[in-house]
Amino acid sequence: MISPSRLLPLFLLSPTLALTRGFVAYKEKGCNDPLDIWSDGVQIPNNTLLIDHSIREQGTYAGGRTYENMTFPAAHATGDMDQDAGVQFVYWKIEQPDPGCQYMMMKETPRGWQVLSQMPGDEMLRIAQEGCYYTALAPNDNVITSYCCGRDDCAVAEVEYEHKEAQDTTNGGDPPTCTVKKLYSSSPTVEDGEQIAVTRPQTCEAPPACTHSITQSRQISTAVSHFQSFSWTTEEGIDVSFEAGINFIEQSTIKTGLALNIAQSWMDETGTTLTQTNITAAQEAGRQEVGTVAFYSFTPQYDCWKGDVSCGKDNSGNEKVLENISFCQPRISTTGDPAGVFRMVYTSG
Repeated sequence: MISPSRLLPLFLLSPTLALTRGFVAYKEKGCNDPLDIWSDGVQIPNNTLLIDHSIREQGTYAGGRTYENMTFPAAHATGDMDQDAGVQFVYWKIEQPDPGCQYMMMKETPRGWQVLSQMPGDEMLRIAQEGCYYTALAPNDNVITSYCCGRDDCAVAEVEYEHKEAQDTTNGGDPPTCTVKKLYSSSPTVEDGEQIAVTRPQTCEAPPACTHSITQSRQISTAVSHFQSFSWTTEEGIDVSFEAGINFIEQSTIKTGLALNIAQSWMDETGTTLTQTNITAAQEAGRQEVGTVAFYSFTPQYDCWKGDVSCGKDNSGNEKVLENISFCQPRISTTGDPAGVFRMVYTSG
């Protein structure tokens, strides 16, 4: 699980701006009929979810402001299709963000802050322009509001692009062989991975053009995550560094490196093998609401083990132990497909 204290800070909006910006709830796509909204049985003032904490903010508000057990008593139900069961129409009026900034609304995942994601939840809405926007919400959902500003800070929210992975480097020879020194639990925990786009954004003008089909396969693979950077010189005089982040170990890009050696030590410990699986075109995406721009996303699930890994000795003869390393294998469903959750993400285009 990512500790909120490990997230990088982002400059904050001015206090006046933070207190006045928000997602204002309405019943219909014209945003003319206000919708009362409740959180934990308390009505939210002015039917407005505040946007006053950034995606990279440290402290109590880690990654945004959370509204728990949301209910929308007067919202209309979307229908009785499988993907719509229990879901209601909720529209949000949004003011123009500052230049270079985006507003985000996320749905908290069942497992909260997860080891393979820098986001506090799955995106449902990401907006760079004022307007009236749709989300599909069910009673008792937990909703997180947030914002980002600038290309680097907003990169973590651009789930339609592949994020840069953490890197390991070895200079002057082969990286050390590693072994699992301490296993915190023999049973893996189920973790949510990074939300990834599986279709391009498209405009929905009228049915039946409002469905998505997965046309580009996205790969999910064995991963090693570590939220502390390590560097040392081995007894053999080899300089090794291992940056904080997530390394996805894929057969198509496999090469000798410290991340691979660490992954191999975990595979030996857990009796697993290097695993990769694809989200394929056989998996049809869901319905998009008319008059919107959206893309379809998938959040994979992983089985993860956590522990400490010993990677030989440094040039002073001291054992080099890398602490709190997580090793994660993609979960596979009974159909043989990757386990996880599909979700439509609405945008301003």
